[in-house]
Amino acid sequence: MGGGAPYDDGALDSLVVLVAENLGYSCRRVPGDVMLLEGANRLHVSMRNLRQLARLVPKDDWPALVADHVSTIVTAIEEPLDLSNFELAKHLLRTRIYPAEADNGILAARPFAPGLIEAVVVDTPTTVRTVTLEEAEGWPVAQDRLFELGRANVRGDGPLQCEEQELGDVRLSVLHGWTFYAATHVIWLDEYLELGPYGALVVVPSRSVIVAYPIRNKTAAGYGETVRAATELQVQAQHGYEDGPGSLSPHLFWWRSSGLTLLETRFDGDSLVLPRDFLATLSHLTAEQGP
Repeated sequence: MGGGAPYDDGALDSLVVLVAENLGYSCRRVPGDVMLLEGANRLHVSMRNLRQLARLVPKDDWPALVADHVSTIVTAIEEPLDLSNFELAKHLLRTRIYPAEADNGILAARPFAPGLIEAVVVDTPTTVRTVTLEEAEGWPVAQDRLFELGRANVRGDGPLQCEEQELGDVRLSVLHGWTFYAATHVIWLDEYLELGPYGALVVVPSRSVIVAYPIRNKTAAGYGETVRAATELQVQAQHGYEDGPGSLSPHLFWWRSSGLTLLETRFDGDSLVLPRDFLATLSHLTAEQGP
């Protein structure tokens, strides 16, 4: 949270109302921690996301932050891009990971992992906006091809930074970048880290970070370390999800080449309880390798 200020719901609400009215919109709170703006169009501003952004900057910067945030949302709606020329549009395509609840049924999106979707977006110098099914159907390519192009463009933007950090008493790999698409890179986790057939434990708490623990220590001590890593990752997932910005998932996943499997966990006091089938796999791995 750096040099940011404690947020104040009342102050942020008032700023959103002020900016909205200056742009010709009425503004009111609706369920879901959202401000509904009504005027030339109807659009939503996530107050959760705005609070997360506000935590990162001094309070004196809040008016500029809110003005930029709301104006960008309004501009994306009021000045839609002409996407009819696919040869031009295809270079702007990216795939971005969103919480599953963001899928309103009209997006060019598909399941990515439990609780997460992968959506095709258009990335411009001023905004990122999702592509609708109607727009995608107007292009001369199959929808699967749009996801391939979007992923390729994310990859073409360059790799994330990857560093190892001691968190708790385990060493975890942290992949991060100032991009809306960091979470998409979990697809290529095995290109960032040395992973064996048992993959890695991984969390994607927000749009800009991935934290992972490769399951590769095959000794008896490795069993305990993997459990400790799972505990630390679960804590990091929850904190990162709450802090944002761009919250994605507070859950722990098991990454393998076939994709992400949700590990349903719970805390019993300070101890993390992991699924029995996952623990059985760890036990088998330890027994297989011997002391």
